[in-house]
Amino acid sequence: MDVARVKLFRTPLFWVAVLTWLAAGCAQVGTPSGGPKDETPPQLLGAQPPVGSTDVRPTTLTLAFDEYVKAGQWRSQLLVSPPIDGAMDLIVRGREIELSWDGELRDSTTYVVQFGDGIADVNEGNPAVNLVHAFATGSRLDTLSIQGAVRDAQEGTPQANLRVLLYGADLPLDSIHAGASPQYVGVTDKDGLFEVGYLPAEAFRVLAIDDENRNYRVDAGERAALGPAAAQAGDTTLHVLRAGDTPGPRAPYLAEATRDSTGWASWKLSETVQPGDSLSWGTATDLVLMPAEGDRVQAWGWSEALDSVALPLVWHHTPDWPQGEWTTDTLDVPQPRLKPTKDLILTGKPLGKQRPGQQPKLTWSAALAGVNEEKWAVTVDSLPVASDLFSAWPSTQVVLNAPALQRPGAQVEVTVFPGGLIRAGRPDEVLPVDTVELVWSVLPLDALSEWTLQLEGVACPGLVELTNAKGERLDVVPVRSDTTLTWTHLMPGRVRATWWGDLDGDEVWRDVDPITWRKPEPVVRMEPVELRANWVMESTWTLDSAACDMP
Repeated sequence: MDVARVKLFRTPLFWVAVLTWLAAGCAQVGTPSGGPKDETPPQLLGAQPPVGSTDVRPTTLTLAFDEYVKAGQWRSQLLVSPPIDGAMDLIVRGREIELSWDGELRDSTTYVVQFGDGIADVNEGNPAVNLVHAFATGSRLDTLSIQGAVRDAQEGTPQANLRVLLYGADLPLDSIHAGASPQYVGVTDKDGLFEVGYLPAEAFRVLAIDDENRNYRVDAGERAALGPAAAQAGDTTLHVLRAGDTPGPRAPYLAEATRDSTGWASWKLSETVQPGDSLSWGTATDLVLMPAEGDRVQAWGWSEALDSVALPLVWHHTPDWPQGEWTTDTLDVPQPRLKPTKDLILTGKPLGKQRPGQQPKLTWSAALAGVNEEKWAVTVDSLPVASDLFSAWPSTQVVLNAPALQRPGAQVEVTVFPGGLIRAGRPDEVLPVDTVELVWSVLPLDALSEWTLQLEGVACPGLVELTNAKGERLDVVPVRSDTTLTWTHLMPGRVRATWWGDLDGDEVWRDVDPITWRKPEPVVRMEPVELRANWVMESTWTLDSAACDMP
């Protein structure tokens, strides 16, 4: 028996069988990793009944694709116009789906079935795009359409992948905001263009949204673009919709609460404080707030007695436009935990070259109770000047008020010797520990620029905004007619003027508002202008009066 087994292992047929078994095993390992990711959505190959069929009364609709598909949240994505009474069901069979229903179909009616994002490929989950089927129970199929383009209201750039929702023009606006389903849906392409077809000869209200949660309605924070309130199907007009951001839900909060033995307390804000914002306590307290720095809220005077006090913080948001409305948020202040006291360090100072008239400020990492001016030395062009230090103590900032420090062309040196600072909560501590030496200069007037802008073609009120290369706002000027604007003492570099339409004359630019069906006010941007040192630049900007036409 042993001899026979040895002979069997030595036969050629045995090794052929082994190799065949190994090859078969390797073939079953799976799909090799790597290679480009499949980003192509499923493509419709055919349908039964065919798309556009007439004189049909089907009870099922079968669609065939070029790859295996799946149907996830198909019920929430499915739209049928007009609705079919009764239950509907969907079955997936490999590369096919079958939609069935129990309800009776109306006579001489075009039915449009839209699947939204409900059908996707199996491997990557790419949803089928513009998956629409239409058939008619009568001899005529509705074939009218509404076309348009969606552009960003401020930049004019195409807005791709937005859902375009059509509602009956006679549907009350309140019903739309209450969640009424659209009758027809389209999608913008990469160029922001859309066409919604298979429409009857009726008028429709047009709304485009990014629909992040795919619920066929505009929600707070989503981008939206408003079209005509009564666009006629079949009209060849290319409706241009301008998209803007709707106000999103806000729920700012404080975290990372810490304090030290000096009474210095700090919290991290969930959002960044913007220039012009202010903070205040919602109830009376001796706790002193410091100027906010980015997302950091700081205060001095925390004691154990405050650990049991419910202390609210009120955040006042500056409006985007000078005459805009202030808004507020009220935040609960968490009790800070005790941490070791950190060293006092310089966190902000004048750098390089300052603009004439710019007041120098030094910022420190904790609250100061005052300064000892005898430990400060200030020179301008190598000549000593009075330091003239000021702050509303306690404060994290020391302001240098001496006018000589703001003079054009001044060369400034500031030295702070040990003992020049008095730390709040530790008045006997000698600070700074080491001498601090600072040097900066003030630009001479011939290093700055001047720009005169002659504005023509002003057909409606607006706001002219001046920004620098970083997009920072330098000025805002209301205009109501042709005018000449001049800006002096500008830093060399690129500047830009933007005209923000103010059609209602309230000196506030208004973005999109679907609740009241208000479209964004127009925006026109001038090409940037390059300014150089000691230049006097003159430009003429002629506005297109068509920007004032708001259909």
